Amino acid sequence: MHTVTEKPTTLGDLIQYYRQRKKISLSKLQELVGIDKGNLSRIEKGEVKRPDFKIIESIGIVLEIPSDDIIEKYIEIGHKADAIFSLLLKAIETFSKLSLITKIATKYLESPKEDTLDLVGKLQKVADSVENTDIKLSLYGLIIEYSRNHGIMPTFAKALYKKYMIERNDFTKLDQTYQFGKKVLDYSNFLDINDQIKLNYALSVHAYSLMDYCSAIELGLYVAEHGKGEYQAHAIYNVCSAYYHQKQYDMCQLYLKKYSQFTYPFVPNNVKLMIAFINGKTGNIDLAISELNSYLQQPCAYTLTSAVTELLDLYLYKKDLDVGWLFQYEDLMTETTQKDYATPYIKSKFAYYFRLKGKLLKSKNQVSLAIDSYLKSASEYIKIGHYKEASISLLLISQTMFNDNKINHEIVQKANSLMDFLNSK
Repeated sequence: MHTVTEKPTTLGDLIQYYRQRKKISLSKLQELVGIDKGNLSRIEKGEVKRPDFKIIESIGIVLEIPSDDIIEKYIEIGHKADAIFSLLLKAIETFSKLSLITKIATKYLESPKEDTLDLVGKLQKVADSVENTDIKLSLYGLIIEYSRNHGIMPTFAKALYKKYMIERNDFTKLDQTYQFGKKVLDYSNFLDINDQIKLNYALSVHAYSLMDYCSAIELGLYVAEHGKGEYQAHAIYNVCSAYYHQKQYDMCQLYLKKYSQFTYPFVPNNVKLMIAFINGKTGNIDLAISELNSYLQQPCAYTLTSAVTELLDLYLYKKDLDVGWLFQYEDLMTETTQKDYATPYIKSKFAYYFRLKGKLLKSKNQVSLAIDSYLKSASEYIKIGHYKEASISLLLISQTMFNDNKINHEIVQKANSLMDFLNSK
C-alpha cells in the first residue's frame, strides 16, 4: 500500500494522507461515506477527472480535513467556471483565508472557453456585494489586472474607482491614496457621469484634506458645473473653503453666496460659521468672536471642532487667556472625531486645537499640562499622516522642556517615541 509521508500535493494525496493518519481503510471509509471503495481508490490515485465536490466534501468531513485545504487542492484539478465560481462564493461565506479566496478568484478568471466579459462581470458583482474590505480590495485588484490585460477599459476604470473609494478612508495613507486617485482620474472618461462626479468630488475633498487647495478648487469646480443636488452643494462649499484657506476672501464670499442659495438643512449652519471665519480673518475679530460664541449656544456636532478651535485661536490672538471654559467641549469633540463622518480635515482641526490649548496652558505656566496637549496634538496629526504638523507640535515640546527641568520621565519617553516614529517616515 502506498503511504503518503510528505506534504500532500494533490487532492488524492490529501485524502489518502488524512485517511492513513486516522488509520481508516478504504472499506471502512466506504461504510462511513457510502461511496464504493473502488471509486474512493480512483479518487486517491487521481484517476477521476472531475469528482463531484459534494462527494469530496463528505470525505473531508469524515476524515476531518480542513475545508480550505480541500478547496485549494480541488480547484487545481480543472473545473468549469460555474463550479469554481460556486467554490468562490462558499469560501467567502465561510470566511476562508484571504489567500485562498484570491487563489480561487484567480483560477476562475483563468477558466478556458469562457467569455472574458462574463467572467470579469460576475466577479465584479461579487466584489461589489462583499462587505469585508480586505476581500473587496483583493478582488478589485484581480479585476484591475485582468481587465487591463484584456483591454476591458470600462471594467478596468470602474474597479480602479471602487478601489480608490475604499482606500481613501485609510487616513494614515492620505498622500499615497491621493496619488492613486489622481491616476484613476486619467481613466474617468470610461466611467458613467455619476461616477465621474463622485470621483471628482472625492478627490476635491481629499486634496482639501492635504491642503492642496488649488487642486481642491479645480476638482470641486468640475462637480459644481456637472453635478446636481447635494454633491453640487458640497462641492461649492469645498471650493469656498479652499479659497478661504488661500486667503482669497472675495472668491470665498462669491462661492459662499452661491452655496447659500441651496435649501438643504445643513446650509444655514455652514454659512453662519463661514461668515464668522471670514470676519476673523478680515479684521473683524470682535464680531467673529461674538458670532462664534452665539453659534456655540446650539452647535452642530459636525462643525463643533472647527468652531471651538477658531474661537480659541482668536482669543489667543487677542491675548485673552481666560478661555478655559472652552475645554468643556473637548469630550464632545473627541467623540465627534471618532464618528464615521469625521473627515481628515476635522481631525486636523482637533490636532490644532490641542496645539493651541498647549500654548494657552504654557502661558499660564502649567507646563506639564501644556506638554500633554502638545503630545495629543502630535498624536492626532500622526493619525492622519500630517507628519510635518506633528513635528511642529513636537518642536513646541522641545522648546518647553528646554525652559523647564521638572518634566517627568514618562512625558519625555512619549515625546521621544513620537519623534522616533516621525524620523522613520
